[in-house]
Amino acid sequence: MAKRAESTYRSGSRTDDWLKIKTSKRQEVVIVGFTAPRRTRPFFGALTLAVREKNVWRYIGHVGTGFSHETLEKLHGELIKLKSAKSPLAAKVKDEAVTTWVKPQLVAEVKFTEWTGSGEMRHPVYLGLRADKRAKDVVRERERPRR
Repeated sequence: MAKRAESTYRSGSRTDDWLKIKTSKRQEVVIVGFTAPRRTRPFFGALTLAVREKNVWRYIGHVGTGFSHETLEKLHGELIKLKSAKSPLAAKVKDEAVTTWVKPQLVAEVKFTEWTGSGEMRHPVYLGLRADKRAKDVVRERERPRR
């Protein structure tokens, strides 16, 4: 919450004197698959994401928002080139029946609100690809304790 120092709280009214500010976390992720599109969305529905953990790929969720039409088309073209017959993940994940697996080579960045108890991202939003990172170097980022 941010507020003007001299302002007072007024129940039931909205002003620019009190603002709710939401924070988000960011995480580099590796794209390991994509789900089939639904309804009117073209190309794909969501990306299946993972990070490297003890030399295996660990599922951390799906991201289905943050894409423009142009991004959907371009990214789908890249993903089709990386199609794989089997999952790179050790464990089963949600929506496997409608997932097309890809070789874990593309690194993306997402923002999200928090980690769930099961180690997945809550409310992830796609921000873009990261050409400067190698997939095998992408691990879950840990928060530093505040001083």
